[in-house]
Amino acid sequence: MLQVWEGSQYRLPASGLQTSSGEKSSKVREKSRSPFSADGYSYCKNGNSVSIRQSVFEKLDENPLLTAKSLCGSLGLPYGKYRNYVARLRCEWKYYRRNERGSICSIHAWRGWAFIPPEVSVDRATAVSSGKWTQSRARNKWLLFKNSLGRLQWFQTNRVNIYCRKPVSPSGAIQLLAHGFAWTNLITDLNALKEMFNGIKLKGAHYVFPLGFRLPQPIVVDLFGPSNGIVVKLSDRSHPFGLELQVHYPDWVERNERTLEDIRGLLRNSFPERDYSKKLDYIT
Repeated sequence: MLQVWEGSQYRLPASGLQTSSGEKSSKVREKSRSPFSADGYSYCKNGNSVSIRQSVFEKLDENPLLTAKSLCGSLGLPYGKYRNYVARLRCEWKYYRRNERGSICSIHAWRGWAFIPPEVSVDRATAVSSGKWTQSRARNKWLLFKNSLGRLQWFQTNRVNIYCRKPVSPSGAIQLLAHGFAWTNLITDLNALKEMFNGIKLKGAHYVFPLGFRLPQPIVVDLFGPSNGIVVKLSDRSHPFGLELQVHYPDWVERNERTLEDIRGLLRNSFPERDYSKKLDYIT
């Protein structure tokens, strides 16, 4: 007898098929059949009944640290018979797209910097008189630009510090610079704008990964902050159910790179026949 599986029941076709006794079925007849196997679980992934896969996923959602042995014990399954299957389900849950910790990340407090090309002359007095830029009271007389995307700090050395507001997108810094310089008609050369956009460098950012649980007390690991610019925070006040990774570009690295660029410029002027445009390898 031909049967069609629908959810957790077997259903006979409506018409046109012969039963085992040779009589045609005049109406749809449903045959109730238990969807469970001998151990009380169903092995259908999309069925309406409770399956081992669904039960394992629910247990791991509550406690991600459960092992295959503890899962079998809590579900009442023989460990010797189901250990390989439950271990495979545990690996499947770990790399399930909804549970991947690395793919779910929010970025805030993004900051960086860029330099205005030296061949471009931009009048700072014109920027202040336009009303878009504001003169600060600092000794170095930097200018401030603010809008809904973030803020810019423009120094007399033509360095521009960039602070993007969340949510941060890859084009947020470029759009913020365009609002500060292109839309205010301070820089109209497209090649100069492209060079400025390509020179954007990351100074620091905060990356938050949701964990789904909260630790009894917050943990801060700042051991590698001064040397490598990495600070790890768990269950702090700002993100109690997440892991916050604060990264920043150390100042000593920036100073070393600036010194290296000066040395390369000096060598380029002393030996013009050699090509120093290739980036140097820090390892070798």
